[in-house]
Amino acid sequence: MGTQKGIHENLIKRDKALQSARDMIPLLKERAAETETLGRIHQDTIEDMHRNGLWRMCQPARLNGGELDYGTLLETTIELGRGCGSTAWVFINVACHHWMLAMWPAAAQDEIWGKDPNTFIASSLIYPAGKAVPVEGGYRLSGRWPFCSGIDVCDWSMLGAMLVASSEHRDQNATADVPQPHMIIVPKSSLEILETWQVVGLIATGSKDVRCDNVFIPGEMALSVHEVKGGPTPGSLVNPSPHYKLPVAGLFSHLIAAPIIGMATGVYDMCLESFRSRVSTYNKSKLSDHTTTHLRIAEAGVLLQSARLLLRSNCEEATQMAEADQIPSTEDKVRWRRDASHAATVAAQAANQLNRSVGGSAIYNSNPLQRHIRDMNVGLSHIGVSWDVNGTEFGRVALGLEPNNPNV
Repeated sequence: MGTQKGIHENLIKRDKALQSARDMIPLLKERAAETETLGRIHQDTIEDMHRNGLWRMCQPARLNGGELDYGTLLETTIELGRGCGSTAWVFINVACHHWMLAMWPAAAQDEIWGKDPNTFIASSLIYPAGKAVPVEGGYRLSGRWPFCSGIDVCDWSMLGAMLVASSEHRDQNATADVPQPHMIIVPKSSLEILETWQVVGLIATGSKDVRCDNVFIPGEMALSVHEVKGGPTPGSLVNPSPHYKLPVAGLFSHLIAAPIIGMATGVYDMCLESFRSRVSTYNKSKLSDHTTTHLRIAEAGVLLQSARLLLRSNCEEATQMAEADQIPSTEDKVRWRRDASHAATVAAQAANQLNRSVGGSAIYNSNPLQRHIRDMNVGLSHIGVSWDVNGTEFGRVALGLEPNNPNV
C-alpha cells in the first residue's frame, strides 16, 4: 500500500487524466466524421494526447510516465468513447501497451523506450496466427495477423505466436514439443501491412492485417503468456509497482468493454439531446412528453452506470490482490472476463434501444448517432466481450471443469 502522500498524488493525477479526457469530447465529436474518412486516428488528436499526457498514463514513472492504475485507463477510455469510438479504441490499445511492455525484460523496454518513450505499439494477440522457431539469439517469426488496430500510427506491434521451446528457452509451464503461446514485439518496418480493413464500423481504427515471413526476433522481445497471468513478471525487477503484476488475459475483456461502454454512453448523450427538442413527425407530439421515453432513459442510464461500476469493482479487486502479493485464481479471472462481457453487452443493448426510440432521423448519414451505433456494434463483435464465449467459460469453471482458454 502507498503512503498517504502517494495516494493523494495518484488521486490528483487520476482526476487530471479524467478531466483531460472529458475536455477532449467536444473536439473528438467535431473530428469524428473526418477521422472516419481518413481511416485512422486524427493527427490533431494524437498531438493533443501527447500534450495532455494521456498516451503515457500507464507507463512506468521511472520513464516519466503517469504510472496510473488500470481502472483509470478504463475510465479515461470510456470518456473518450463518448466523443469518438474509433479514437477510444485506438487509445486504449496504444496506452495499454505501455502497461504491458513494463512486464517485459528490461532489455526489451530499453530497446523500445530508450529510442523513444513516446513510441506507439499496436497488437494482434492471436496466437495460432503466428509461428516462432527458436534460433541462436532469438526466434524466427512467420505469420499473418488480423485486427492490428492503429498499426498505421504505430512503430511496433505485439503479435501472438506459438513456439516449440528448446530446453534453453522453455519456461516452467512448458512441455517439450508442445507449442507455447508467446507475445512477440516486432518493429513495424519488419511487417507488411495489408489493406484488409473494409468494414462498416470502427473504420478509423485501421485494424488491418499484417504479416511477416522468417523475421529474426531477439530473444528479449518475446514473453511467454504464462509469465503474465498475475504476479511478478520479468519486468518487475525494474518496475515493481503492483500495476504491472495484474493478469493480462484475466483483465483483457475490460480493455474491449471500456470503449464500447464509452460509445454507448455517447449514444445516451446524443439521444437525450434529441429527446429534449424532437417533435414526432407523425403526430407532432414532443418526445420529451412520452412516458415511454422517460422509462427508456431511466433504464439506459442505470444499465450504463452499472456496467461502468462493474468494471471499476473488478479493477479495484485485482489491484488489491496485486498490492497484497496475491495471485488471482482461474475462477477470479474467468469471473472478471464474464463481468466485462456482460457490462459491454448490456451497455450496447441499452444504447440500441435508445437509438430505436429516436425514430427515422437516426438512419441518416448526416446524424452522428449512426456512426456511434455502427462503431459500438462492431466493437461488440470482438471475442473478448462475447457473452457466448465468456459466459460459457465462467460456467465451465464454476462447475469444476477445466477452462477452454489456457491463456487465462
